[in-house]
Amino acid sequence: MMAATDGVNTHRGAIWALGLLVSAVAMHGGVGSAQQVAMTAAELAKLPDAAAPKVFSKGLRATHRYQVPGAREEAQQAFPHVMQRALPQLRLSRLNGSSETHARLDALMAIMTSLTDTCVLSRAGLEGLDAMQDGARAVLSAGGSAHPAGQAALAALDSHMLALNASPGGAADLLAATLFLDRIESPYFKH
Repeated sequence: MMAATDGVNTHRGAIWALGLLVSAVAMHGGVGSAQQVAMTAAELAKLPDAAAPKVFSKGLRATHRYQVPGAREEAQQAFPHVMQRALPQLRLSRLNGSSETHARLDALMAIMTSLTDTCVLSRAGLEGLDAMQDGARAVLSAGGSAHPAGQAALAALDSHMLALNASPGGAADLLAATLFLDRIESPYFKH
């Protein structure tokens, strides 16, 4: 991937997380709850991988510099931002009548409220991380992205993050994992 993207870290975290989750679903024979799949993926993430690239990524540099957990720790802990924040928020927003787009935005905000997003840290430091977390909390506190006050808070967060040149790529990766785990519990997934 790095060769194909000329060294850009495009979607590497999402590919890794989804690879773990897809493997875990396969190990469960295509059935299992999101919690079971996340726990199995965590065990896979703990396995030593001698074939892993020896590249010191920007995310890994950020975890060392700021002494915070990163993608590996998130996976090894069974995706707590997905299981404890994003999935519940996604489902709550749907229950409250939000469109699928707004429910997904709210799930993203739920992740962003507490994730130590190494993409943001590597570009904008602690100032950017605080801005992301505070802004995401403001969106949810204002009723979520479906409400006018939530939309205004989301627009303010977007402007602030753009001004800092900080993209919450780690949170986006976890949103992909959230949508995958949500889908495996869907009645349409079962055969």
